[in-house]
Amino acid sequence: MKIKGTYLLVLVAMCGLIASGVGLVTNIAGLFFDPVASEIGVSKGQVSMMLTICNICFALGGMATPALMKARSPKPLLIGATIALAASTAALSLCHSIFTMYVLCVIRGLAAGVIGMVFATTVLGNWFVEGLGLVTSIAFGCSGIAGAVFSPIMSSVIAGAGWRTGYIVTAVLTVLLNLPSILFLPSVEPSICGQKALGATSVARSANGSSASTQKQKSSGTASAISGVLFALVLVYAILCSGLTALPQHFPGIAESFGLGATGATMLSLCMIANTGGKVLFGILVDKIGARLSILGYSVAILVGLVLMLFVHAPVSLLVAAVLFGLSYALGTVGISMTARDVFGGANYTKVYPTFSLGGNFANAIFSSVVGFMYDFSGGYVLPLWVMLLMAVATAVTIVVAYAKK
Repeated sequence: MKIKGTYLLVLVAMCGLIASGVGLVTNIAGLFFDPVASEIGVSKGQVSMMLTICNICFALGGMATPALMKARSPKPLLIGATIALAASTAALSLCHSIFTMYVLCVIRGLAAGVIGMVFATTVLGNWFVEGLGLVTSIAFGCSGIAGAVFSPIMSSVIAGAGWRTGYIVTAVLTVLLNLPSILFLPSVEPSICGQKALGATSVARSANGSSASTQKQKSSGTASAISGVLFALVLVYAILCSGLTALPQHFPGIAESFGLGATGATMLSLCMIANTGGKVLFGILVDKIGARLSILGYSVAILVGLVLMLFVHAPVSLLVAAVLFGLSYALGTVGISMTARDVFGGANYTKVYPTFSLGGNFANAIFSSVVGFMYDFSGGYVLPLWVMLLMAVATAVTIVVAYAKK
């Protein structure tokens, strides 16, 4: 599959939005925790609440996205959200109160959510039939790439010029990453500008304004109704697999509890590499064998990783386990998107995906604390690991049942 011309510009534009809204808002947020807490005189926990607020509002912003995407041109939405996102980020540099920062994080999260994952995956689903799994995974992978690229840069800026300058630089980067979408995205749907989706053989208009194209794909996702049971099953899947991604932040503590503290940081680094690479591989697999088999294969790999963490406490086995568990990020991002489109069809995608995204974001936020509470309760990480293992099994079972009822 060759992606070129307008299709390449659309993909680059969506990569920029994901890198901005997720990579800059979430993946480098931890760099600011210590310096902000130290200068303002609050606890690190109070500062970390900024990220929780951002993530919750990001999910809520995604709920509003389908209604805001109905305009013929996406530019007003993209420009408005970019201004709100960049301005609220820059304004954080002026704050001397944690509560003022909370308010700005509400604006920041909503703005990022409006042009975030719901927007990007909807646009990609409209513009691509062939290779949809691959381009979706590439876009989602850019959140991890942005975190990896900008983390050392922002660490240097914060160390040299302070966290206030860091927020201003982040605001500038936000505008730069969003510029491709503002400049190069011609429309939300290719039919509006007289084109057809890549891999489609014809272009038509559905009743709700979505492109309805004759497809080359083996699975077109043509479901015409939203079943309550199916909706509940996919929502449970989104909650479970997103909850799994709360565990890696505890890898340093897990290694420490096994007397291998020096291994913890390497575990986290390898997990983040698997996060990005696993998403791209997942997208390729989806295009080849479908979402269901891809999810089941990844679920088995995650289970193996958890078994290694539970029973084989050696540095090499923990590193292998971290790589395998890093695949969970693909299930919580690309997996949710592709399952929603596969089970409910493109026409229903914007009706169901925002709710699944909301459920997933809440699950990740909640389980981040739950793992810590389970550690406090049990005095170790064995209980949390068993719970995660059961969740991984439940993820696979839920998908099997959902596709059986499709």
